[in-house]
Amino acid sequence: MDRVTSGSSKTIKCSVKKFVDFTCRRGNLESFGTAGPTAAEGQKAHKVLQDKKTNEEEAEVRVECKLLVNAKQNNSEQEHTKQLHLSGRIDLLDANPEAPCASEIKSCYAPPHRLPESTVSLHWAQLKVYGYCVLNKIRTEQATSKVPITLRLVWFNLIANEVITDEQKYTFEELETFVTEAAFHYVEWIALIDEQFSQTVATATTLEFPHQNFRSGQRDMAAAAYLCARDGFHVMCEAPTGIGKTVSALFPAVKAIGNGSIDRIIYLTAKNSGKQAAGSCLSQLQDHGLQISAITITSKNTTCHCSNGTCERNPDDGSCPLTIGFFDKLPAARKQLIRSGIITPETIDNAAHEHALCPFELTLQMLPWVQVVICDFNYVFDPLVRLSNLTENTNRQMLLVDEAHNLTDRARSMYSAELSRVELKRAAADLPKNTLQGKNLQGLIRAIDRWAKDCPQQENAHIEYPKTISRAIKRCVQTMVNDTENLVLTEAVAEAGKALFRYAVIEELYGNHHRCVTVTYSRGKFKNTTVTLQCLNATEQLKKSYKQYRCSVTFSATLRPRHFYHESLGLPDNTTAMSLVSPFDPSQQCTVVCDWVDTRYRAREQSVSPIVSIIEQVYRSRRGNYQVFFPSYVFMESVCDAFQRQYPDIPVIVQQRGTTERQRKEFLDHFTARDATLAFSILGGIFGEGVDYLGEQLVGSIIIGTGLSSISLTQKLIEEDYQSQGLNGFDYASRYPGFTRVLQTAGRVIRSENDKGVVVLVDQRFQQPFYKEHYPAHWNLEYCQNTEALAQRLHGFWRSP
Repeated sequence: MDRVTSGSSKTIKCSVKKFVDFTCRRGNLESFGTAGPTAAEGQKAHKVLQDKKTNEEEAEVRVECKLLVNAKQNNSEQEHTKQLHLSGRIDLLDANPEAPCASEIKSCYAPPHRLPESTVSLHWAQLKVYGYCVLNKIRTEQATSKVPITLRLVWFNLIANEVITDEQKYTFEELETFVTEAAFHYVEWIALIDEQFSQTVATATTLEFPHQNFRSGQRDMAAAAYLCARDGFHVMCEAPTGIGKTVSALFPAVKAIGNGSIDRIIYLTAKNSGKQAAGSCLSQLQDHGLQISAITITSKNTTCHCSNGTCERNPDDGSCPLTIGFFDKLPAARKQLIRSGIITPETIDNAAHEHALCPFELTLQMLPWVQVVICDFNYVFDPLVRLSNLTENTNRQMLLVDEAHNLTDRARSMYSAELSRVELKRAAADLPKNTLQGKNLQGLIRAIDRWAKDCPQQENAHIEYPKTISRAIKRCVQTMVNDTENLVLTEAVAEAGKALFRYAVIEELYGNHHRCVTVTYSRGKFKNTTVTLQCLNATEQLKKSYKQYRCSVTFSATLRPRHFYHESLGLPDNTTAMSLVSPFDPSQQCTVVCDWVDTRYRAREQSVSPIVSIIEQVYRSRRGNYQVFFPSYVFMESVCDAFQRQYPDIPVIVQQRGTTERQRKEFLDHFTARDATLAFSILGGIFGEGVDYLGEQLVGSIIIGTGLSSISLTQKLIEEDYQSQGLNGFDYASRYPGFTRVLQTAGRVIRSENDKGVVVLVDQRFQQPFYKEHYPAHWNLEYCQNTEALAQRLHGFWRSP
């Protein structure tokens, strides 16, 4: 939101669309509201109707009006006069002062009478404000004019290819009453937000660093973050464990709000632990005097009752009770939450319960009004999930991207889409066969079968995507949206709908860095076909996103080599790269390479016995908790079986496939409840990243292999894509990401100044120049030629003070 200061008064600028969306939205929350016409379809509808305008009409006419509004400041009975400046563009306008007529064009899939009442009333509210702007201008030029204005809501039905018009007349007095009342509520709210923002600026200006001293490297990172916000550039920072990355990014960003460089901070992270760390850091700054508003977005599957299975739906129409009258109850909840300052997931949950509102949607409604948003990558980068509130007015926003090494792979998945024949069959079974939705879904399944039949191999890659499947998907999407009243929305149908919408959107973005991958496989009686629009490189999309923001700090403990991450993360040209040194004493960690073991796929059978011996030697060198990380479940299970047969006296725990949240907690509990846990885990998995093993919780990690991804058709395609750009495809697709997994896993061992532990790298490739070139400077690497040398080195390390 723009704030324009003029003397001692403030002018509040706002678009008509945003104004009515905030003040005039009433009624229920529509759960299927994301499936409307695309922007391209809307533009097409506008062009068709605007091309048919009369000689008296003009298209895309800019209108504006200024209102003086008296509103009370927060916690004050004193009224302050604000000027509200509304502006927008009318789709079609006949500006004849004797008979003015304004038309608003809306595209739709369903007939207008079947659209939600809340949607239609909102469109009318927008048109009424436009009508007021037109009549206000006429009365300014002709003070005695009392002509009414004709307002037309013109619907273009994309399915039926027909135009339906609803027309009403309003006098100036009627529209003035409507706009004035809405303006009062809007300005009163903005006055509250402005007052809170002023308090944030004042307290941020005087805020001091929350710790007595900066750690080594911490001041450098904080200074770089502050300067990039002030001067408008980007920073990529490799900050090893122990630097204190979260506060080093958030503290200077808050100070930048204080000096007027930015208005808002978007803190992105890939893991819940990162969200919790950011929230805790803000609370700490709050304890030191900062007044700021912030919110954490928790995934819809976790918070929304419809997604997590706790929704008590109306048995008659299947509606969620937390969506009924949502926008009528929203203002009270919104005002309660904004006064909370830092809005935690628990705060949202309590307010949602009190006001009977959907907690996830309530979170989204708060986004435009807070100064810090903590959320996952996808809310900024994913084309289907990203939120307009986080991607508009970005020239006053700062991105903080934590654990950025995860973004490359995540971005590929964000720009990919997959259809599964089995999932579609499951959804089709929930739909009556005589309905149009059911028939169209069956038609899509047949289209997939025909496409799979023409594919010569079990795994196939095509440059072009199948047009027959695209047409079938379009029919499915249109009928799902066009007949929501009769749609049976079971869990399977809802999941299929999401997959179809994603496929349709990604298809529009399909380009040179995409391939259509078709896989047909069977296991006994189980058969399935998947059709995937696979993104091989999302760099260009990431570049577009970064360029929208004033500045960003992209940081992680592992961003090496620099050139790889600068390119693969799509960072702008004006990005400053920096690498900080570890604040810990290098003598705290003993890093050993066991280069006599070949763990490559063809040698794995022979590698089992020496790996078992290495594990036993490390475990017995000093009592404590250890983890052994493997590149695959099959390899891990093979070594684990051999180890347990040879050393039945040593208890082990093993990471399970498809680990649930309860199993994850039980697994981690072993590291706090016991002091002699030997755990077998997957390299790059949930126990190798984003987990803080403090003190004696983990004294050693044994890393088997170099972290390379398993060979697959998709991996080969990614490698070929890099190669086509003149880059080393194997390095970019496999070796760099694999080594990042190794570094991340090794980083679990030393987490504080008092930790001491060992990292054992098992693979002959670790002695190659490629890896030697990229080892962290604080690793005093030692190469052991056999198990006896390893045991001797570990014995000496644990004996040293």
